[in-house]
Amino acid sequence: MGLEWRNLLTTMKKWLLVIVILLIVSGTLIYQNPEYSAWFERQSNEILPDSITYHKAYRWRDRSGQWQLSDKPPAEGIEYEVLEYHKDTNVIPSEQLTGKPDR
Repeated sequence: MGLEWRNLLTTMKKWLLVIVILLIVSGTLIYQNPEYSAWFERQSNEILPDSITYHKAYRWRDRSGQWQLSDKPPAEGIEYEVLEYHKDTNVIPSEQLTGKPDR
């Protein structure tokens, strides 16, 4: 009976290895295909709540007139604007926002 269990475990390990390899190969192919990536992104946007897929930023001018951008609102009494952007958006202040030339 011990030999039967060893054969069964060996067979199960082989099948598990085959399944893992198939998952890795299929995942790689899907990841590298832009059509599938776009499809998965659309699906995740529909499934996941906006609090996960979108972020808020707060923008206001300080006392010296410079724009400030933060993930937290400013102190009470300061007017600010709430910006919402997709999680994949790169938020980098530009010259238009900061008044400083890009380097």
